[in-house]
Amino acid sequence: MAERRYKAFISYSHRDKAIAGWLHRALETYRLPKHLLDSGKAERLHPIFKDREELPAADSLGDAIALAIESSDALIVLCSPAAAKSPWIAREIDLYKRLNGDRGVFPVIVDGEPPDNFPAPLLVHYEDGQPTEAKSEPIAADLRPEGDGKKLAKLKLVAGLAHVDLDTLVQRDSARRQKRLAMVAAASVFGMVGTSGLALYAIDQRNEAREQRAEADGLIEYMLTDLREQLEPVGRLELLDGVGKRAMDYYARQKLADLSATELGRRVRAVQLVAEVQNLRGNNEEALPAFRQAARTTEELLARDPDNPEAMFNHGQSLFWVGYIAWQHGQMDEAKRAMEAYADISTRLAAMDRSNLEWQMEEAYSLSNLGTMAVDDGELSRALRYFERSAEDTDRVALAEGRPDARQIELAGCLSWIATTLKQLGRISEAIDVRRDELAIYDTIIAADPANNEARKGRIFAASGLGQMLMLQGNKSDARSHLDSSITEADRLIASDPDNTLLHELTRGGISHRAMLAWSQGDHALATRNFDRLERLQNDLRRRDPKNYQWNIADPANLELKRALTDRSQAPPESLRRMTGNSRDIARKADRESEWMLVAASLIDGFAYERENNFKAARESFRNAATVPETKGERIDLNAIALRAKAAEKAGQAKIAARMNKKLAELEVDPVIDDRLP
Repeated sequence: MAERRYKAFISYSHRDKAIAGWLHRALETYRLPKHLLDSGKAERLHPIFKDREELPAADSLGDAIALAIESSDALIVLCSPAAAKSPWIAREIDLYKRLNGDRGVFPVIVDGEPPDNFPAPLLVHYEDGQPTEAKSEPIAADLRPEGDGKKLAKLKLVAGLAHVDLDTLVQRDSARRQKRLAMVAAASVFGMVGTSGLALYAIDQRNEAREQRAEADGLIEYMLTDLREQLEPVGRLELLDGVGKRAMDYYARQKLADLSATELGRRVRAVQLVAEVQNLRGNNEEALPAFRQAARTTEELLARDPDNPEAMFNHGQSLFWVGYIAWQHGQMDEAKRAMEAYADISTRLAAMDRSNLEWQMEEAYSLSNLGTMAVDDGELSRALRYFERSAEDTDRVALAEGRPDARQIELAGCLSWIATTLKQLGRISEAIDVRRDELAIYDTIIAADPANNEARKGRIFAASGLGQMLMLQGNKSDARSHLDSSITEADRLIASDPDNTLLHELTRGGISHRAMLAWSQGDHALATRNFDRLERLQNDLRRRDPKNYQWNIADPANLELKRALTDRSQAPPESLRRMTGNSRDIARKADRESEWMLVAASLIDGFAYERENNFKAARESFRNAATVPETKGERIDLNAIALRAKAAEKAGQAKIAARMNKKLAELEVDPVIDDRLP
């Protein structure tokens, strides 16, 4: 038996890496009360093994891992759905229990519900170095807020690892924490973290400066974790703004080359916490610089050890967040650079070990992100190839994992992107087939687990999208069935979670398509009821976020034009022209859907002039609608084609009308938007 060197070995899935890092720090830095310790016993649980070397592709555990397990007094297993499916975690548990039996095994729930989130060997009783037929029923600490919570779960582990009384730890920790929180809260509100006093004093004295840097990093991390836990539930995260500003000023003065790997690691954690707090508050203008700082730091760590998989993974995550926030801000050049770099790292990681399913999924995620970037550029064929590769990778991982629900939902999401892109390319029949495959995944999951709301949310969008495409092919009966099921599902979920803005967003598509379908079939009253409901939903979203461009500008203009073509087409001509003027200005600035909006605006103007018997102005408006330039790129705007054909007919431009109608026939579609136009 190897000589023991570790207090414990933490076994975890890479998907739970963040919580593993927190727990590792929390346990190693916890100081045990002296009066509880036997003579000569250490006050700290140190060292604890966490940072595993990458496992080889062979069936046996790596020698370094096996040695670390043999050298550990206890085994901490982070339990989650990902951990339950990991063959590596199962082997780590098996090796430890063959050496020690069930003694010293501490399960910690991170996500999911027991026993489904427990790796199989946890549930087996070991005796004389072998698994038996008997079951083991381990008692787990539960990190989830609805369980023990982080603090109590940590104290349970400390008590178990140190063999001390839990109640005494809880009482002592409560008293100490109250004093620290009072002091830190005062500092945050009235002085906002004394990083200048902690980290900048005597900065030219290297040893002392390093100690102070560690203190400052620790204080920042503490405030952005423990204090945040106190402030977030009561909606007072703004009190951390000063912490974030001081922290960013402090880190901006550091030279990365002067920092050790440990110091760089602390810097990454703290800066990411600053970014995370700002992102939670919706303040991405402050979050983006923080994520950039984190990426600079992970880049430095990777430069020092270019072939280190963990350094590669961490830098990839930093790059993703930079790309994501930049994309949200419309800073597309930076977003593309970051996402392409993230994809490069993810692809290299995946190639290093094809048996590492988490790395395969990183590649799948990165390909999907590149597809999204390509869609924004209008390069739909390239986007489709990315989405298809992402779906293939996800399907391969899902198969290897036994097709768990969570992974199947991710696969359905890939299919959703493929279906949407095929529709934009005008390949409607193919898009319908893919959308049906997506729906089949959701229906299978829901049939087995009716309470799976993630599958139900996905189904809302998928059923709505399928209904819209069936409308395009003239299958209005099936279209109505799918649209109604989408709306019913959305209503059910909204009733249980009325403040969920995602549900409100998902609902709008089905309601809009249902209104257009009702109008095309002559049911004016039903169309109006659906349009009115859609307007109420949009107004609610606008109140929730007055700065959201889509909710406040683009979507209302889109709805206004649809109503001007349908149930409000008999509004006074001057009212119609006022609506089209507003929509035309918005459409000229829009990146998407601008073509159909510009065609519709001129067409509606023509109808308004006709009602005033101003036939010259009407003809000019119809000509303008018929000759709106087609959007460059591959995206096919079916509504624009249909309305352009109608405008050309009204303007007497038979050739244009024939060309538009021929294009629709070749695509085998018949949009309903022009079904009742005069």
